[in-house]
Amino acid sequence: MTQPKSKLLTSITKVVNPAFSKLGAALKLKPKARVPKLEVRLSAKQKPDIYELIGDRYTLGRSSSKCDIVVQTPLVSQVHAQLVRDSKQKKSQFVITDLNSTNGIYRRRQRLKSSPLRHNMAITLGPPELEAAVTLRFIDPPPWYIRTLQYTGIGIASAVGLLVLAIAIEVSKVPDVRPLPVSQQGPVEVLSGDGTTSIGPEDIAKHTELAHLNEFGQLLPKAVIASEDTSFYWNIGVDPIGVLRALVTNVRSGSLREGASTITQQLARNLLGRTYVGKDDSAGRKWREAAAAIKLTLNYSKDDLLTIYLNRVYLGNGVYGFQDAAKLYFNKSASELDLSEAATLAGILPAPEVINPFKNKQLAIEYRDRILNRMAELGVVKEEDAERARRSILRLNLDAKSKVQGTIAPYFYGYVFDEMQEILGENFAREGNLIVETNLNVEMQKASDAALKEGVARDGGGYGFNQGAIVTIDAKDGSILAMTGGVDFKASQFNRAAQARRQPGSTFKLFDYAAAIDRGISPNTVFSCSSTQGIAGCHNGGSGSINMYRGFALSENVVAVRVAESAGLENVIAMARKLGVKSKMEPTSNLVLGGFEVSMLEMVGAYGAIANQGVYNQPHAIKRILDSRDCKNPKDTKTCRVIFDAAQDFPPRQAVDANLANTMIDLMTGTVQYGTGRAAAIPQARVVGKTGTTDDSRDLWFIGIVPSRQVVAAVWLGNDEGVTSGSSFLAAQVWGDYMKNAIR
Repeated sequence: MTQPKSKLLTSITKVVNPAFSKLGAALKLKPKARVPKLEVRLSAKQKPDIYELIGDRYTLGRSSSKCDIVVQTPLVSQVHAQLVRDSKQKKSQFVITDLNSTNGIYRRRQRLKSSPLRHNMAITLGPPELEAAVTLRFIDPPPWYIRTLQYTGIGIASAVGLLVLAIAIEVSKVPDVRPLPVSQQGPVEVLSGDGTTSIGPEDIAKHTELAHLNEFGQLLPKAVIASEDTSFYWNIGVDPIGVLRALVTNVRSGSLREGASTITQQLARNLLGRTYVGKDDSAGRKWREAAAAIKLTLNYSKDDLLTIYLNRVYLGNGVYGFQDAAKLYFNKSASELDLSEAATLAGILPAPEVINPFKNKQLAIEYRDRILNRMAELGVVKEEDAERARRSILRLNLDAKSKVQGTIAPYFYGYVFDEMQEILGENFAREGNLIVETNLNVEMQKASDAALKEGVARDGGGYGFNQGAIVTIDAKDGSILAMTGGVDFKASQFNRAAQARRQPGSTFKLFDYAAAIDRGISPNTVFSCSSTQGIAGCHNGGSGSINMYRGFALSENVVAVRVAESAGLENVIAMARKLGVKSKMEPTSNLVLGGFEVSMLEMVGAYGAIANQGVYNQPHAIKRILDSRDCKNPKDTKTCRVIFDAAQDFPPRQAVDANLANTMIDLMTGTVQYGTGRAAAIPQARVVGKTGTTDDSRDLWFIGIVPSRQVVAAVWLGNDEGVTSGSSFLAAQVWGDYMKNAIR
């Protein structure tokens, strides 16, 4: 039965197959039908014949009577080869077999007896070196989705291969990590303006490093891994899944919201930050950091790497390593910490100066609870143990806390570290071994603290405010002479002089009037006092007109609006920018009266430029930063290498014309002589300035200048949240009380 069926099929294909060999034949396939094809090319110059293989068996040869596909060339035998559909082969539908031909079948230069055919495979009838050899090409492309998967797989494999090669090359560039590079963490000494007085806390203890991981106890390593790197014990120093997760998160958010640094990467940054990894915040730095982490992983055990990390990581208040941190915050060794305390220290890691139990206990507790929840999720502690730790009171080392908070100028001292991170970068700043010189005037700082505390105690209860801030600069170079960020640092470490953003109120009128004068408008020009745009008329000038001198001194809003409109609101913004205001501003009437938020440092810097003949200096706490590891004579700071010098790195610039600045000084004189700032007058020297009160008396300001000393100070009174019932007269009074004691 088999032989007759085979002959019948052969007879059918002899008839049917030629009909399908050319497009446009009488018999056609359905539009979306997919069948394999065989391309037969007699020579490179001839167009190939294409046969659609709808049957299961085909014979190839020169004989037209015996073959289904006839190939008329002497090199081909009468019956040369056979194509048979093999239903058992899922990937190869047809197999070609040599039927004892004279010249054989070849794939490249290899003679074959038979071979399964795959898409785009080429077979020659006869040796391929012969010019008359016939080329067969099997065409059976997989579906589009299979092709997509194939190409995607090839692309991914190629990319991974190239990435592995690139990593291997980069790893070879990493400096030798045996022996372990010496990290350079150490103390930061902050000096006042006299160059000798240290304003930081006393040293709590000498840095201690533990030799073995088990000396940290069982809980602390688990808490750190839960916080920083849950894949630590199986990753190669880099967590590919974490990188992809962070990449997706950052792409979705459109900003850098999540990092993916492993514990080993953080350690690589610490050990090789200067010599190889670098300090800049760039993709190149992350790449080198990853390579260094891989090399560390190849050279050290995971326990060794974790031990080094626990010994050297920065944990705030100048403390490095968990042993020292445990002593500082809890007066215990690391191995004695309970679960609540261990989770608290691990929670500090993302931002040691912010998530700090001495500075913000509530925030530290919030991060502690996150670590406890994570540890329970990972199964490294029991849920009931995590819950018990969460419901525990966090008892801190109060003696150490008092020492840390007992600095001469705690708000100023904290701001020094913030500024140092901006100047050096976070990682470099944390390394320590630095001497920081400032221009802090200790006597002015004491007077500033006392004036604010006394002013709030005297008037705060009656006028509904409980907070304030004062910042003082030397207009000649922009150095901060004193900074009081709140009434009581121990009660609140939030620095309102540097961190808060407040509406400046009428103190912003400096820019309105300066822009007008810059546009050629004389300060003698008179402006109407009548109401406009919903703004009431002059409360001191009736419905008549007053000139700019009087309008500024009496802080008349309606005059300021007309002055600003005459100058052009865009020019007002441009003037504010020239004088150092970087906050967002829009050209509206709200802008004219200080209805947007700024920092005190922006405002005091702008008034400083006016006090300095129009020359702007960026307000700064740090005068110089010295490398204490690079001193010819360790006892003499003059022999230490200078890393940063404000005189060179914060150069002055001429922001406005000196004549304009002098005219503004004249306008501000009236404020203190007969205007809203009379309470700021002191007997020792002439004072000029400007008051500012925002809507609902939420913010009370006075910014004053002592021209003869080129000292500028800004006072703000108010509440962290809520309004007051006071006026800027109270801020001027605090300013006057302060300067009576500060200026000798």
